[in-house]
Amino acid sequence: MSNELHIKRFSIRRSLRYHFLHKKLNTFLGYFFLTLIGTGLAYAIAAIDWRIAPLVLALVGGFLLFIALMKWPYFGFYFLISFSSCVVVIDRIVNFPLAMWTLVEVFTYFGLLSILLKYNLKTNINLRFYTNPITVAMYILFFYYIIELFNTEMYSRVGWLSFFKKQFSFFVFYYMCYCLLDSKARIIFFVRFMIGLSAVLALYACKQQWFGYAGFELRYIGTGEGYRLLFQGGLLRKFSVFSDPAASGICFAGISMLCIILIFRGHNKKERGWLTFALLANLLGYSYSGTRTATLMIVAGILLYCVSAIFERRTVNFLLCALGLFLLLMFFPYQNVVTNRIRSTFSGTNDASASIRDYDRHEVQPYIQAHPMGGGIFTVGMEGMKYNQGHYLEFLQADSGYMKTLGEQGPIGLALLLFFYFVVMRVGYRSFYRVKDPEIRTYYIGLLVMMFTLMVAQYSQMAITQYPIVLYFYATMVIFIKLADFDKSVQPAKTIQI
Repeated sequence: MSNELHIKRFSIRRSLRYHFLHKKLNTFLGYFFLTLIGTGLAYAIAAIDWRIAPLVLALVGGFLLFIALMKWPYFGFYFLISFSSCVVVIDRIVNFPLAMWTLVEVFTYFGLLSILLKYNLKTNINLRFYTNPITVAMYILFFYYIIELFNTEMYSRVGWLSFFKKQFSFFVFYYMCYCLLDSKARIIFFVRFMIGLSAVLALYACKQQWFGYAGFELRYIGTGEGYRLLFQGGLLRKFSVFSDPAASGICFAGISMLCIILIFRGHNKKERGWLTFALLANLLGYSYSGTRTATLMIVAGILLYCVSAIFERRTVNFLLCALGLFLLLMFFPYQNVVTNRIRSTFSGTNDASASIRDYDRHEVQPYIQAHPMGGGIFTVGMEGMKYNQGHYLEFLQADSGYMKTLGEQGPIGLALLLFFYFVVMRVGYRSFYRVKDPEIRTYYIGLLVMMFTLMVAQYSQMAITQYPIVLYFYATMVIFIKLADFDKSVQPAKTIQI
């Protein structure tokens, strides 16, 4: 009897395997099964609750996405970057709160799991990953973050946990980049993807300028304080898909500098053509954001490039062209609200908000001088109001990324952060001056200038912590480490299939 039961169970398993795995439900039983599910869902939606439909779609879509993330690591990698660019838009469209930033971290760990399941990708991690100067500098920062957990000035440890898990997710992304960017072709593809994605986001900012904001964006802006903050100098600033105009302007300005250098030093006419289009889109997106910090980024990037490549004859031509465009912008008789906003960067006047920020910084100087480790993680600004209510630094509107680090982590934390930035730039410059391949040298100096402009933007904005800028930052650090390995390959990189 038991033998007959065993034979029957084996027959059922073999039949299910045939219909579901081998034939993929492309059989009569499969059609019947799918018809039964569809009829049941239709009845449930009509008779019980219409919200079952989006819930089922979300579950099925999430399951299929999970399979795709596990099966194709490169798809998960680029999906993560693209999704991180759109989380703010999703929050604005959906009327009920969703933990979209948490989803970015979840997709990061899914990407890590997908890599760990692929032996050929895991083998890219070697001793060099753990011992190169950039990773060692990260160890030092993480060690200091752990010490900050015991800062007695911090009221809540929940804020520290939120900060630390985000920093750890950045390190995981750094690990992913080291595994996935394993050839010259893949590195160049990533840089092109970064430029292309930024161009698409910049075109959306152009849409906002030319055709107006969408309805959900107008509801987000409102008519009170939100509108007043965006409407400055006759220009209603555009933020594309980012959290604010400053974040969009910083992203577009950094990518613009990368495009300028790749165009100026490149020789492939076809590539220079699409890079010129991407440059124009990013410059328009930056100008419509009305972000004066972004204007300073471009000026600082041009100066850094000229200093870095001063030994090349073409650098003089580049400097003269940049100077001519600057003078044209400043003194051309026809001006509008966009160009006036850019020109105001060099007017030497401070607005009321800047004066208030300077006053607040002066007021907290004695506190910072008395606390070398700062007031604790997430005690400044909006995070301070959320996690450390009643703290002395709660209402300090730092705006500057360096000022926020100084307030929360003290002079020690700021010194370690600047040391980390120094190590990153040193690794990049060391390779730039040693490699011989002209194409690799071009990508090195382009990415170095982009990274420097982001560090400049940190002086007056929270620049590097914004998505997807922070992902670009960590991926570029990996490129600084690995791109020089392919210096012997002088063949032009080909676009790879993902």
